[in-house]
Amino acid sequence: MKTLRNIIAGTLAAASLWSCSDFLEVDNFTGIPSDGFVNNAANAQTVLNGAYNGLYGLQTWRAEIYYYLDFATGELEYRATDGNLIPLTNFGYTPDQAWIKGYWTCLYRLIGRSNDACNKMWNLKRDAANYGNMSASDKEDLEKMIGECNFLRALGYYYLVRSFGEALPSDPAYAPEKMGIPVADSLLTDKSQLMIGRSTLKESWDKVIKDFTDAYNRLPERWPNSKLGAATKGAAAAYLGQAYMYFGMRDPQALETAKTWFDRAMQAGNYRLAPDFNDNFDYMHENNSESIFEVQAETANDDEIGNYMWRRLGPEPIWWGACQVSKKYVNKFIGGYCVDQAIYDRLTDASNRIMVQEEPSIALAAYTRLVYGSKIDVSASDEEEFFGMYTGDYDQLAADINAAVKAEKPRTRFNIMTDDPAFGTIGSKYFQTVKKESAKETDPRMYDSFYIPNVDVLYHRWDMTDEPTLYTTQYYGFKKYIPNNAIESWAGEGLPGFEGNNPINQRIYRLAELYLMYAEIMYRQGNTTEAARYLNMVRRRAWGEDVESSAPQPHDYDQATDGQFLDTLVLEREKEMCLEGTLWFDYLRMGLATTLFADRGYDHEIHSRLPIPLSERQLIGMNVLLQNPGY
Repeated sequence: MKTLRNIIAGTLAAASLWSCSDFLEVDNFTGIPSDGFVNNAANAQTVLNGAYNGLYGLQTWRAEIYYYLDFATGELEYRATDGNLIPLTNFGYTPDQAWIKGYWTCLYRLIGRSNDACNKMWNLKRDAANYGNMSASDKEDLEKMIGECNFLRALGYYYLVRSFGEALPSDPAYAPEKMGIPVADSLLTDKSQLMIGRSTLKESWDKVIKDFTDAYNRLPERWPNSKLGAATKGAAAAYLGQAYMYFGMRDPQALETAKTWFDRAMQAGNYRLAPDFNDNFDYMHENNSESIFEVQAETANDDEIGNYMWRRLGPEPIWWGACQVSKKYVNKFIGGYCVDQAIYDRLTDASNRIMVQEEPSIALAAYTRLVYGSKIDVSASDEEEFFGMYTGDYDQLAADINAAVKAEKPRTRFNIMTDDPAFGTIGSKYFQTVKKESAKETDPRMYDSFYIPNVDVLYHRWDMTDEPTLYTTQYYGFKKYIPNNAIESWAGEGLPGFEGNNPINQRIYRLAELYLMYAEIMYRQGNTTEAARYLNMVRRRAWGEDVESSAPQPHDYDQATDGQFLDTLVLEREKEMCLEGTLWFDYLRMGLATTLFADRGYDHEIHSRLPIPLSERQLIGMNVLLQNPGY
């Protein structure tokens, strides 16, 4: 099947012949190539491919957009020492940071290429000779392609205005006349076009809404398999619903407009939740029934349109191991810990071989007996409390365990301190194994979201013909979109593709997110029955229950046990969308950031948006491109 990503990959070799230069970094002001290049629908598709290629900036959807969005929320913690990135972890944003400049540039590259493609298509429509020779179906295709350009341009502006605009519409400090972002729609043919300041917030948001609306009016509900993954009517409507949610926090009519667009999205897309939560992050179920819009990845050649996340975000020891999931977010998935009698019996039976090898299995049985034998049926609310149940001396505990192993295997040289260098700490593989076995009502999405110490395995070969390595580090790793058979060198495996990329699409908008926003609208409008229904559909899928059943299911929302609906909704969103780069803007929209992140230095008056890059202000004019207050 030739999907959109194959089409993009197949045309990249000629990209230098037609792609627009980066916005604010234009070297050729005459257009590349001349507008006459686009004289039929096939050529129009070629320049459109160049616009889609704008999605693959390193600081956006190749990988690094998560540095901003997941560091801000604390979902991810950074373990490396890159001085360009460390400040992002605790709101140390400065105008001269290279990452912020790269993020700005990547988004304007997407906009610039979309402008270029859109203008060439409109010029083709004005070309009486060439346009007149086109068939009716080609003319129809051209209109759809203009819709795709508008969708991609709107997407770029949407991320820019939320990231750099002076205030979100949901913020009490929002005023339409405050500073938004530079908005430029025309093909860049003269350097003077670049020397523009910031449009107002109203003008910036109006542009986002106008372009998504135009895209909705032009795009089809679905594409043939030859363009699987291209923007659709449902995607444009879904983004419009999300955009109006920001206004809807202070305006009931805007909230109703958001609902209307979500209704249109669901009708146009005929979406359904994927049967398995993990279907949204693997290679085998791309562009599935839940996907509203996803960035298509490809590694069929040496071009950089693959998913680079395993190099930037993947867990150690095979990859760089630069990031870890915070325990704060891991704990959201866990309902506490308790070694009941059945668990105790299983762990103390060394023949069960819960640990892969015999001697560690004997050691695990002894560890469980000595540490938790007196704590059967005693519950702990979190990992720290569970670890703290043992208050004895760990050196003596190690000696007792070694003696127990030697009693079973007299000739052994086993030493638990050698086998488990973290023994006696919360990172001990023996503690982590007991913890995993003793978790109560652990949300199953945890296992598809994070690499779990002493549970997951990693391969050193792409074809998984080698023996797997147990993931024994104490850190929980980023798992979504990162397969356990990632390898450092594709060339060493005889595989095609740019080093470090994988071909897994990133689903940057999916139905579960829409359902949770729709549930929020229903609750705010007083329709608690429908609010619970949409929340429960997401929950039921996670727990393997009947999503559409009218009968109550075991994990349905219950105010008596779950608490207030909005609190439950936020937690459900955290478990469903964790690590996908959506929670930061949700926290801002709902006014939760100050409460959640003040202990990490968050100042809402400053850090609710990024600074305008200094280099861009110096290029355009410090008094033209103005800075956000506080920077």
